[in-house]
Amino acid sequence: MGADIGRCSRVQRVKPRRVILVERLDEGGSSLMHELKELATAAGYEVAGVLTQVRRPDSNYQVGEGKVEELRELVKKTGACKVIFFNDLKPRQAYNLTKRLGVEVIDRFQLILEIFASRAGSKEAKLQIELAKLKRELSFAREWLRLAKLGELHGFLGGGEYAIDAYYKHVRRRIAKIEEELSKLRVFKESRWMKRSWEGGLYYVALTGYTGAGKTTLFRALTGYQGYVDGRPFATLNTKMSRTSIEGRPVVISDTVGFIDSLPPQLLDAFYTTLGEVALADIVVMVFDVSEDLKEIKRKFSAAYATLRALGVSPSKIIAVANKVDLLNGENLEAKLSPARSLGFEPIPVSALKGEGIEQLKKAILERLPGYAVVKVEIDGINKIGVLQKLRRGAFVKEVNIENGRLDAVVEGRKEWIESILRKEFSESDQ
Repeated sequence: MGADIGRCSRVQRVKPRRVILVERLDEGGSSLMHELKELATAAGYEVAGVLTQVRRPDSNYQVGEGKVEELRELVKKTGACKVIFFNDLKPRQAYNLTKRLGVEVIDRFQLILEIFASRAGSKEAKLQIELAKLKRELSFAREWLRLAKLGELHGFLGGGEYAIDAYYKHVRRRIAKIEEELSKLRVFKESRWMKRSWEGGLYYVALTGYTGAGKTTLFRALTGYQGYVDGRPFATLNTKMSRTSIEGRPVVISDTVGFIDSLPPQLLDAFYTTLGEVALADIVVMVFDVSEDLKEIKRKFSAAYATLRALGVSPSKIIAVANKVDLLNGENLEAKLSPARSLGFEPIPVSALKGEGIEQLKKAILERLPGYAVVKVEIDGINKIGVLQKLRRGAFVKEVNIENGRLDAVVEGRKEWIESILRKEFSESDQ
């Protein structure tokens, strides 16, 4: 394939680039074309046409031969520079379609990677995206190599080595290097995750859920965050954290990447260092959009919950939050909560935008904090003020009374951490 075949030109980048969206459905299957349109728009494309077909997958093209011809005519008519399939494409299918249509053909996985790549800010996020992309390209390169050896692709290097074979080796080396870098980051982050609660005493609350559920708006309502809130899919790629207090209790709240239905396992693995913030949080607030129709709520809630379970998150750590109640317009709220209840949750209705239900959510978070205790502290003969300052960094000092050189206080927080601070102070005073 020529390097410029099917590529959206630089000129087209000045205005939205036109694409055709395709979805093949099994008999009785439900269309998710609306979600593919949202993703394409989020990636900066203009949807110039849509094609759907109900049939079994074709081994050569995913869709049938007749639909491929219809697609080819639509590409010519609209001037589309790319075709995007909702279905996962096998390397042979992508190669055959590109050859027939004369434009680049990608699937939803690759589209998601494009969005991720355009929004990644940190070095870690960029490495994770590149890793997922290269692993996908590696499987395609194997097929291209096979086709090259069959004579369907051209290109040799000196000494008779196929160019695609050299590229295959390059990709493998690059993958190994990225995995090594990310492995070091994982060790560092896991060490930091394990130490942070014990050293700082703080509780960590992760906001997650299906993309577009309003996590960042809720993050702003809980923390006072003033940054721009982008309602598009995958607006949050780099985890945002903010230390705040809930009724005086210090906590750290994080806004994490959103999930999507049938999120490819490669993305879950590649984004381990980001999703680990969710897996190791003390509380996971799973947000869903209650303003959508019941079928969509059920699909998205189930998809987000399945992703959390795949990450090893215990249901006991999850608080379900039904966001956007302000958009219901008299609809039956109880019916909209049934998908969450069917999985054993009692969701909390909120409007993150209007501030409704936020206090109830804060109360629920406090009630679910693991290892939370009220500890009576009696200090005599050591650095009382210094101890108080340390306790206030990670706990809530509720009552303080200093009389005759003695300090009496009531401290609320992570019991093990409070006791460790006191043990350390008493041991140092005895030396």
